[in-house]
Amino acid sequence: MKVGIKVLIADDSDLMRMVMKGFFKKFLDNPTIAETTNLPDTFELLNQTEFDFLLLDINMPREDSNPETIIKVHAIQPQIKVCMFTGNDKATLQQQYKDAGAIGFIQKHENMGISIEQVLKKAFD
Repeated sequence: MKVGIKVLIADDSDLMRMVMKGFFKKFLDNPTIAETTNLPDTFELLNQTEFDFLLLDINMPREDSNPETIIKVHAIQPQIKVCMFTGNDKATLQQQYKDAGAIGFIQKHENMGISIEQVLKKAFD
């Protein structure tokens, strides 16, 4: 896998960001990891810094993510890999986010380590 991948974790939960940061450090070689806690801050950072991978929570304060959000992210950074991260029901939401351009959809508390490893392999191998 590519060395020095730049990751942005956008999630309002301190615990989830900490857990996922640990997985990124485990599965990636020397990643650079940035964090945001809401969608406006996420877009502000995306406009300032180029990233390789965005882990994007659906439900956050100030604004929720939706399939249109992925299209807006790709308008700013066309090369970025976007993976959705949510406690919402994967079965009912996954396809519409993938249709919008997400490369993965991880449901919180459901084999997150295995899921993120699979998505990262798909994105960077």
